Amino acid sequence: MSSLIEYDSNTQLEPSGMAHDHAAGAGQTNLLELAWQARWLLLLTVLTGLGAAWILLQRVEPRFTSVSRLYIERNMPRILEQEVQLGNSASYLYTQAELIRSTPVLAAAAEQGENASLETFRDVDNRVAFLRKNIDVQVGQNDDIINVSAELANSADAAQLVNSVVEAYISKYAEERRTDTVEVLTILRNEKQRRDAELEARRQELIEFRQQNAALAVQVGEENVITKRFSSLAQELDRVELELLDAKARYNRTKSMYETPSQRPFLLELASSQQQVANEIRSESQLSLDLENKIRDLDLQIASLQSTWGDGHPRVRIMLESREKLQARLDKQQADIEKNKEAIVSAYVETMSQEYQLLEQKRAELQRNYDSQFKLALQVNSQAAKLALLEESLARTARLTDILDERIKEVNLIEDVGAMNVSILEVAGPTTVPTYPNRTRFLGVGGLLGGLVGFGLAWLRNLMDHRLKSIDEIAQVLQLPVLGALPLSSERANDRKGRSAIGTVLLTHPRSTAAEAFRTLRTAIHFGLARDDAKIICVTSPSPGDGKSTVASNMAIAMAQADQRVLLIDADMRKPTQHTIFEVTCEQGLSTVLTERRPVRELIVSTEVVNLDLLPCGVCPANPVELLNNGFFSELLDKLRLDYDKIVIDSPPVMPVADARVIAAQTDATILVLRADRSTRRMSVASRDELWKVHAQRIGVVVNAVPARQQSSYSSGYGYGGYGAYGHAGGSYGESAYQLDAYPANGRRQKGLAISAKAETPSTDPAETSEIST
Repeated sequence: MSSLIEYDSNTQLEPSGMAHDHAAGAGQTNLLELAWQARWLLLLTVLTGLGAAWILLQRVEPRFTSVSRLYIERNMPRILEQEVQLGNSASYLYTQAELIRSTPVLAAAAEQGENASLETFRDVDNRVAFLRKNIDVQVGQNDDIINVSAELANSADAAQLVNSVVEAYISKYAEERRTDTVEVLTILRNEKQRRDAELEARRQELIEFRQQNAALAVQVGEENVITKRFSSLAQELDRVELELLDAKARYNRTKSMYETPSQRPFLLELASSQQQVANEIRSESQLSLDLENKIRDLDLQIASLQSTWGDGHPRVRIMLESREKLQARLDKQQADIEKNKEAIVSAYVETMSQEYQLLEQKRAELQRNYDSQFKLALQVNSQAAKLALLEESLARTARLTDILDERIKEVNLIEDVGAMNVSILEVAGPTTVPTYPNRTRFLGVGGLLGGLVGFGLAWLRNLMDHRLKSIDEIAQVLQLPVLGALPLSSERANDRKGRSAIGTVLLTHPRSTAAEAFRTLRTAIHFGLARDDAKIICVTSPSPGDGKSTVASNMAIAMAQADQRVLLIDADMRKPTQHTIFEVTCEQGLSTVLTERRPVRELIVSTEVVNLDLLPCGVCPANPVELLNNGFFSELLDKLRLDYDKIVIDSPPVMPVADARVIAAQTDATILVLRADRSTRRMSVASRDELWKVHAQRIGVVVNAVPARQQSSYSSGYGYGGYGAYGHAGGSYGESAYQLDAYPANGRRQKGLAISAKAETPSTDPAETSEIST
């Protein structure tokens, strides 16, 4: 027999403790699919939102907006050397916008005579606060236009108040800018007069000084000879002093490193930066490395010869002598290298010292020449220095006077046109179309909110729905192959005739969609699950009412119609159904064989289907689990295996009782029947885990009772539900020992797990309680 479960080698089975969480994630529905499933709910909520928005539109008081558009151009004079353009900057426009909404402007607008009798101000105590609340000032994002607007219930009042605010702003701030320009012009003119007098005084002083010192006319270019030489010496002295400081720092650092033995390797690296020294060190190091390689090769040869000839062999002694000579050369070479390194370091330190001393001598010589030239310049050219100072003062005063002349001309122009030019591009006027409420926006927001509420309700409903909704979700959650999906039958199983028709649909409706679905299921079971080595197939379901008996009977008929000898065993000794489907008596059957040990062939009933035999359940016993677990049932299956090609066992549901787990552990394959619109993720995963615990082999899934409206798209979604009571003659299944035991971390099932079940009638006799271990 094959392994417990056949699955793809790349698929890792998840532990049952994680299966529920994984199933919850797999159950999430695509948003578009969720919206389509809840389309009527969404339509209802959207219509409700639109209706609410329409009612609100009828009750809201309309408001009208009046707008005035301003263009403010700033013309400010430049003061002396100020070159910053203060014109149409963004910060300036925002400042003007705040000034328009300032308290002085709003108060001036509110106090205008024509605004006193406005209907808008009738019940307003604080008019300035009212204007600040309702007047909106915005600066254009893509232009330099300022928009002043007001939104009020009275269109005419809104236009009048906006125009009043604009007029108050122009009269208060724009006129003040002209006054500021006049003050600036007055300051510039006074400064110009003072600078003119200073310029004339500087010019007269320079003329008198030149007349008194006529010898200063001898110059080289525009500079005196002695002054030029003194300047050159000063520049050279500064350069040498900087080089001396640098040389001193390098010498002190080199000396400190030389006196510290641990720092000498770094000093050697500094000395090696010279190309000649680097080549010398590299050459000696390469020679030493070559000698080491030769010694290493000789060691290998000596070791080889010693292992072959011994230590006393002549060739070994010759090789040892050669190695000693090479080692002596290597030691001498390394000693020479160390001496050379020491000499290089010493030479590098000496070079730094000589460089420092040379710069020190050069600085001293330049300092002597500089001092001498400085004295000479003071003695001979004191008048020239004073002359240069007078000329510089005259030139600076002249430049300031010219700048003042230019600024005065600019301010004169600004005084004529105004410091700030305010252009009213659009005057506010009353409008007839209300801007609030916006019908399109109100209806759009109402519809959007209604859609969001509807989608939220649909999402909440989907979140609380734990049913498996698609073939892909079943395969992903259960990690089992889905063999097929069967349509919902139009027959009703309210009486024996209806149950018989549903259970033998391949006979009563051989050309129906359901019959073709069972034939497809037969093919899928043969090629994808059972194959020839799996003769005994257990058909079960998570809970009662999933249709496992109907699937078992029709599947047995389909196999029989394929020229296979098939035996259908009704092992549901809690609530048998197969005798009703095939309309036979149920007085004797499987329970009779297990309790009385009668020959099974005497109790097998032939059906009207060729190649199909039926073993009914018989009288329902009080202890079905013990009968199935005593070993005789397994022996019975082994005997029947020799007489039939396929044996289909209709077993009880997995979760209510332990019968199905006992039967599944003794069969070659197990089919788990799930019911559309009913089976939940938790129940299905629990059933799969229970079958895994007993090592049920080749588990496959069949989806039963798919509604007709979902047959064309059931692979993308259908719902399942819960289950009700399941009993016989007022009784019910025994209590299941099922628990959601967590799997180990490696994702494999634990072996040796036991499943226990209690009989219908409580008993204190230990013999009446059975435990199955696999």
